[in-house]
Amino acid sequence: MQFFLFKSMMSKQKSQKRQLEIRGSRPSPLIVSSHKIKKPPQHPANRDLVSPYVPRVTVVVSPKVVHATASEFKNVVQRLTGISSSFFLESGDGGDVSPAVRLSSMEKAAESPGILSPSPAMLPTAIFHQGGMSTSGFMSPSQSPSYAKLTSTQEALFDTELSIGFSRFEQRDAASLATKIEHMSEASDSEKVSNEETRVRQKDEYEPEHKRRSESELIDEIVRDVLMVLCSKDEVNMIGMDMQVEEILSLLCIESLDVRSIGIWGTVGIGKTAIAEEIFRKISVQYETCIFLKDLHEEVKVKGHDAVREEFLSRVLEVEPHVIRFSDIKTSFLRSRLQRKRVLVILDDVNDYRDVETFLGKLTYFGPGSRIIITSRNRRVFVLCKIDHVYEVKPLNTSNSLLLLNRGTHSVLLPEVYSALSLELVRFSNGNPQVLNFLRNREWQRLSQQIQKTSPIYIPGIYERSCCGLDDYERSIFLDIACFFRRMDKDNVAMLLDGCGFSAHVGFGNLVDKSVLSMSHNLVDMHSFFQATGREIVRQESQWPEYCSRLWNQEDIVDIIIHDKGTSAIEAIFLDMSKLKFDANPNVFEKMCNLRLLKFYCSEVIENRGVLLPQGLEYLPSRLRLLHWEYYPLSTLPRSFDPRNLVELNLPSSCAKKLWKGKKCLEKLKKIRLSYSDQLTKIPRLSSAPNLELLDLEGCNSLVCISESISDLKKLVFLNLKDCSKLESVPCMLDLKSLEVLNLTGCSKLENFPEISPNVKEVCMGGTMIQEIPSSIKNLALLEKLDLENNRHLKTLPTSICKLKHLETLNLSGCTSLDRFPDLSRRMKCLRFLDLSRTSIRELPSSVSYLTALEELRFVDCRNLVRLPDNAWSLRFKVEFRQIDTEKFSRLWNKFGWLKKVQIS
Repeated sequence: MQFFLFKSMMSKQKSQKRQLEIRGSRPSPLIVSSHKIKKPPQHPANRDLVSPYVPRVTVVVSPKVVHATASEFKNVVQRLTGISSSFFLESGDGGDVSPAVRLSSMEKAAESPGILSPSPAMLPTAIFHQGGMSTSGFMSPSQSPSYAKLTSTQEALFDTELSIGFSRFEQRDAASLATKIEHMSEASDSEKVSNEETRVRQKDEYEPEHKRRSESELIDEIVRDVLMVLCSKDEVNMIGMDMQVEEILSLLCIESLDVRSIGIWGTVGIGKTAIAEEIFRKISVQYETCIFLKDLHEEVKVKGHDAVREEFLSRVLEVEPHVIRFSDIKTSFLRSRLQRKRVLVILDDVNDYRDVETFLGKLTYFGPGSRIIITSRNRRVFVLCKIDHVYEVKPLNTSNSLLLLNRGTHSVLLPEVYSALSLELVRFSNGNPQVLNFLRNREWQRLSQQIQKTSPIYIPGIYERSCCGLDDYERSIFLDIACFFRRMDKDNVAMLLDGCGFSAHVGFGNLVDKSVLSMSHNLVDMHSFFQATGREIVRQESQWPEYCSRLWNQEDIVDIIIHDKGTSAIEAIFLDMSKLKFDANPNVFEKMCNLRLLKFYCSEVIENRGVLLPQGLEYLPSRLRLLHWEYYPLSTLPRSFDPRNLVELNLPSSCAKKLWKGKKCLEKLKKIRLSYSDQLTKIPRLSSAPNLELLDLEGCNSLVCISESISDLKKLVFLNLKDCSKLESVPCMLDLKSLEVLNLTGCSKLENFPEISPNVKEVCMGGTMIQEIPSSIKNLALLEKLDLENNRHLKTLPTSICKLKHLETLNLSGCTSLDRFPDLSRRMKCLRFLDLSRTSIRELPSSVSYLTALEELRFVDCRNLVRLPDNAWSLRFKVEFRQIDTEKFSRLWNKFGWLKKVQIS
C-alpha cells in the first residue's frame, strides 16, 4: 500500500477551479494527503524547462505508531477539528482506540528489515473536498455535529494527524507535534479570543510573545517537522550501509541534467529497500515530484497493470485516478506534461520487467534532471528495462554483522560461548540483514544445533519470497541444489539436471540473476540460509516424509526402506551410509517409479557398513538419471533394469563382476565410475553409449582386457585405467578424437606405448614396463603433460620430443635406466617443469638452453650427475639439488648466483 503523506496545499481559488475541471470524490488522505511546504531553490538551468513547482513527496512507511495514549490522540484532534472522539471508531467496532493505537499490534510483525506496507483492511479512509469531507468506514457527516465547521487549516492538520498514525515517532516527537497542533488550534480560533489571551496560550518554545505567526507559517513548520521525523535515518536498518548509499548517490549524479536510471540489485533481505529509502530521504527535497512505489510486484499482482499505471500517472500529473484512462491519453499530450517535471521515482521490489512496462516506456518523457531508481532481485529486469547503471548491494562484513546481531541482545551465556555462537550465526547469515534480524531474537544454542545438522530453518520473508518469480524448472533446480548439490562442480551438476530435462545452464544463469545462486571457482553455491529455506520448502510438501519429493535425512530414509513405505512422490534420495548397516528387500524401489536421483554414499570410510541386499535386488526405476551406490553388495545390476535414461553410473568399491548381460540402450549415459571394484573382470560393450565422456576403472585389478568397442566412444574425454595391474594391452585409441586425459599409471604389465589420439593433452604412464617412447610421439601436438615416473625399464627418449610445442610438464623421475637426455634440435617454448630426479643422467646437452620457458629443474638423488653446460646458467630457473655427489659437482658452486633459486642438501 502506497500513500502520500505530504502534498502542497492549494489556494481556494485554484482548488475551486480544479473542482470545475475534475468531478467526483477525491482520494483518501491516507493515500494522498495535502500540505504546503516551502519551495526549494530552482536549478538555474531548469528555469526555462520546468515550471515553478512545489515539492511533492510520496512516502511509504511502516505501520509504526505515535507513542501517545489513545485519549491524548483523540483529544488533540477533537480540539483541532471539533469532531468528537467517536469519529475514530471503525464501523462495527466498539473499541475505543485511535487508528494509530489500533495499529500498535502490528509492531511485532515488522521484524524483518525494510518497511512493510499496512494492510488495506487496517487503514481508515477519509475523502476530503475543499471545504467539506465525505467518509468511508467512519461515521457519516450527519452523525458529526462539527462536520460543517472544518476550516482549511483543520482539514490539513487532520490530514497530517491521520498520516502521523502510520509514522515512526519517538515520544518527544509526538509531544512536540501535539504542542504545535494545540498551538495551531488556538491560532485558528484567534478571532474568538483577545490578543492578550492568545499570547498567554502561545508556547515560548515556538513563538515569541511579541510576534504572532500566520496560520500558513505554522502549517509549514509542522509539515517540516513531520518530514524530518518521517525521513529520519533508521540507524538499525542502515548499519554498514552508509558507504553503499554514497556509492549509489555518486552514480545518480544529482547535478546532471540528463534523465538517469539506477538499478539496485541483491538477494532477498540484503537491504535494497532500506538503501532506496535512505537515498529518498537524502535527495527527495531536490525534486518537484517524488514517488516511492513499494512492493510494486505485489501491487501489480493485486491491482493489475492498468490500475497501477493509472494511479502512477495520476500522482505524476496531479489529477484524480478516476480521470486517468491511459488508452484515452494521447502520447504527445502525456509527453508534453511529463517533460515539464523534474521527478524522483523509486520502483521497489520489481521481480518481472513486465511489471514496469507500464512506466518504463514513459520514464524517458520526464524532464531534465529526473532520476529513476529500481530495486530488484532479478538482474535481468535491469537489462530488459535498459537501466543505465546496476549496483549490487553487498552483504555486511563480519564486524557490522556482529554489531547488528548483538544490538539489543541480552545473553546469560558465558562470553566465550556467546562469541563463538555469534560468529557461527554470522557465517550462516552471510551478512544478510534480514537473516541477522531474525536470528538475534531467537534462542541461539538451538539455532546452532539446527545449522550444524543442516536442518531447515524457517526465516520469515526469506522463505516466502525464495521461489517468487521462479518458473517450474528454476524451482526444481533451486530445490535440487539446496537439498543435494551445494558447493559441487557446476558442470557435473548441470549434466545431471540436463538429463532430468531442466536446461541447467540456462537455469543457473537465471537463478544467479535472481540472486538465488552464486558461481565461484566453477562451483554452484548458495547461501546457507537459502539452503535451509529450500529444504524447508521440501519438508512442507507433506507431514509424511514418504510423500516429499526429496529425501536426505537418515532416519526418514531408513524408515522408508526398512518398512517399505516408498511412494511415487519420491524423486531423489541421498543417504550417507557411514554409520548405518541394515537390510533392504528385493523390491525396495518398486513403488518409487519416479525416482530420478539415487545416491548411497559414505562420507567416512568405515568397513562393514551400508545397505545390504541379502535376497538380491529385483527392480530399479527406469527413470533413474543418477545411480550412485558405493559398496554395492551384488555381483550385477537387476536383469530388468532399463538404463535408457541413466546419465551417471557410479559403483565405486562394489562387488560387481559385470554390470549386466546382453546389450542395453545407453543413449544418455555420460559417466561410468567403477573404481576399485576389484572383482570386475569385464566391462560391457560400450558401442551403445555414444555420449560417454568419462570411464573410470581405476583399481580394477581383476580387469584383464578392455573391449575394442571403446574405439566407438567419439565423445570420450577422460579414460582412467590406473592400477589395473592385470591389464596387458589397450585397444587403439587413434579414433578417440575427444580424448584429453589418458591415465595408465600402475598398469605394470603394459609393455608398449599405445596408439593415442593426437588431441590428447595429458598422458600418465608411470610404473609400466615400457622400454622406449616411439618417435611418433611428436604427433601428440596438443600434449601438455607427459608423466613417465618410475618407468624403470625406460632407457631413451626420442629427439622428436622437442616437437611437442605445448608440452609444459615432463616428469622422468624414477626412470633409473635413463642415462641420457636427448639433444634438442629446436626451442621448447612451453616447457616449465622438468624432473630428472633418480635418473642415471650424467650430464645435460648444451641444447638445454633451448628450454627458454623453464621455471624448475629437479636433480634430486642424481648421484651420477657430474656436469652441466656453461650456457645453462643463462637460464634463470629454479634448480633443486638434493642427495647428489658434492665432490663430483663442486666446480659448479660459484655459478649458482645466476639462478633464481637453488636448493642443495
